[in-house]
Amino acid sequence: MRFDPKGFVLRLLFGRWRGGCPFEDGYTILLPSPMDMPFLLRYALEGLLRMDTPNCKQILIVPDGQGFDRGRALREVADSFSDPRIELVQLRPLDYKIIRSMKPPGSAATHWMAVVNGVLNARSGHAFLHDADAFFLEAGGLERQYREARDRGMSTLGVTARNDPDFLRIGYEIPGTWELMFSTRWARSRAPYELKGRLRATPDGEILFDSMLGPQYLDYPLGKVGVMADPPRFVHFNGTIFTYRLFRDRGGASVVDELFRVLLLAILEDLVPAGDGSRVVPRVDELVEGLTDPSAPVTYGSEVAVQEYPVFRAMVDELCEAPIMQGERAGRIRGLIQPFDAHFAVHKADPTLGSLVGHRTAGLG
Repeated sequence: MRFDPKGFVLRLLFGRWRGGCPFEDGYTILLPSPMDMPFLLRYALEGLLRMDTPNCKQILIVPDGQGFDRGRALREVADSFSDPRIELVQLRPLDYKIIRSMKPPGSAATHWMAVVNGVLNARSGHAFLHDADAFFLEAGGLERQYREARDRGMSTLGVTARNDPDFLRIGYEIPGTWELMFSTRWARSRAPYELKGRLRATPDGEILFDSMLGPQYLDYPLGKVGVMADPPRFVHFNGTIFTYRLFRDRGGASVVDELFRVLLLAILEDLVPAGDGSRVVPRVDELVEGLTDPSAPVTYGSEVAVQEYPVFRAMVDELCEAPIMQGERAGRIRGLIQPFDAHFAVHKADPTLGSLVGHRTAGLG
């Protein structure tokens, strides 16, 4: 057997959990948070305030390690809320070093580190993993999901099944990690490194697993891994964070925002601008230039972008239904996006083709 130095180091550093867990009744909400986009954390916390969460005992903000302020911006957002359940996880210098060595930035390996640090600091018997680019539409949804997971004794209970070809081939309905409710006792039954995504040899052939999927695959025959038949309503702009990292590290090259994730971030940033005027993406009115100028930093002239706009636009309508967006914010969103509506009313998608990209992790061409 060939020696795997990276695997050896991984097992050495993450071969066991550093601390215990009291497994208190209820659930902990895990909020993996981009350190350089604190406005996303504000939306997440505002959204939680509109939810019915009597069984939520702890809200953990888990920095993604992709910033250099040691979590200061996230702390400022957290401190602006009075909910005593909110806590900010403090990453170790080693965590930052490991996260910044992972390529590409914001990849599945970064997400795995957020999961590990979240589980490590969770006190509850269950945990809910909330994506920064997902928005709640149903006030009672979290409680429904928790009660079902608890009452059925589920290890994991998700809202959407992964459409990985290998899972489809063997008939496994394994939930994605977005908006996932899971047993912290189940997560801790394996070493932290075992939750990391990687290529594994299995009885069904070699399978490339994303974070947390390997253990779910192994336990699927036990009947404790599944997807809700009637999941809570939410809207998920999947791939937003990874797309932003690609945009940030593009080296000045022009990019095609094929799934409109840069536009989404611009809209969200326009709604709650930073007090010091700093931004992570261009303003919406600056992105409008890319509709007709192929030399703009961000453009929208590809066939994929034309075909995907109706998909994105329908998601924006759902976003406007979110409790934190209804009213004035929804009106502003529709106003900001109007130039895009007008452009794609002329450059129309072919309804016979459907989506050209399916479930993709990033949206830059």
